Amino acid sequence: MEKKGKPRLLLVNNYSMENAYTLWEQGKSGSHHVWGKVELEARGKVEVKIFQHEKYPFVNRIGNLFKVKHLDQQLRLLNYGKHFDILYAPYSWSNTRLLIMLKMLGLYRKPILVTIHQPFMKMNSSNSFLRWISKLFLFQYDGIVFLSEELKEHTIKALKVTKKRDLDKIDTAQWGPDTRFYDKIISNKEDSLSYFISAGHTARDYVTLIEAFRKMDHQLKIFCTPRSKPDVKDLPANVTINASFIPYEELLKFYKESIAILIPLKYPDSQEGCQGMTSLQDVVALGKPTVITENPMINIDAAKEGFGITVGKGDVNGWVDAVELLAKDKQLFRQMSDQASRIYLEKFNSELFGEKLEKAVFKIRLR
Repeated sequence: MEKKGKPRLLLVNNYSMENAYTLWEQGKSGSHHVWGKVELEARGKVEVKIFQHEKYPFVNRIGNLFKVKHLDQQLRLLNYGKHFDILYAPYSWSNTRLLIMLKMLGLYRKPILVTIHQPFMKMNSSNSFLRWISKLFLFQYDGIVFLSEELKEHTIKALKVTKKRDLDKIDTAQWGPDTRFYDKIISNKEDSLSYFISAGHTARDYVTLIEAFRKMDHQLKIFCTPRSKPDVKDLPANVTINASFIPYEELLKFYKESIAILIPLKYPDSQEGCQGMTSLQDVVALGKPTVITENPMINIDAAKEGFGITVGKGDVNGWVDAVELLAKDKQLFRQMSDQASRIYLEKFNSELFGEKLEKAVFKIRLR
């Protein structure tokens, strides 16, 4: 880097990052929801400032008409360049669509660092022109951190990335949970474990999960949103669905008293990315076994690492077998619980993510 002193990162996100940071300060949420800000600053080599998510809502409404999300934020960034060295966008394309187009035209020169969770744009398209466009946009970024080694390798292959200058921009970092936050709430009260739980709103296959529990007597609690609420007639008596908002600190109480955290997934093959990774953070941080739909793109394989069971997409009987095994085999349950805690400390936490992210920051040449 050419500039002296700490590089200044400006953090932008899809939702109110100010609120996520406030919840962390209040001890109501982990630092991982602020995407490395806390860990980078704790390491002492990088300054991180959160940029106001929305100031003029009407500008975003205009942007939505032209399929440019967060237009208000991006326009304000154009006059904010002197206040930061690197723009950091954990949700990449959705926060930087306009900026990247301007970068292509040579009209925006600030370095941009992004994390990649899902297939980028049309990288999996059968149309070679669309893949070329995807590659063109992706490498406008100055730093590219994949949250999965498999997703990184798949991207390199799909887009035929061979140039050293492009490959040098790429890193991998496993996004993980905040150890200090969860250390305060971890409980091993095994006697109180009385139900299975599944929570989340992205790419969830609750219908398959419900059909599996229709064949069993175990209790299942589902926490989702109105948008992701499963359309199931004749809901079994042993299944409850909460589709209203629940603060994370309240959800944690239900997590802690669950037997295992279940992660049923459903998505098009062309969109296969890191679906389910946020829920896996709760799994390892709380030392819970899991059953999860197979997803080869996730860095941490629950079955291979010994803290979970994987089942195929839409496999009702596979879910029945996995849940019954966890419910009946207490020794296996304890082994998986111990493994989840070990993986949390050794491979899957916010400190490790902060360390990798810092290295990616210092690879970027400042302007």
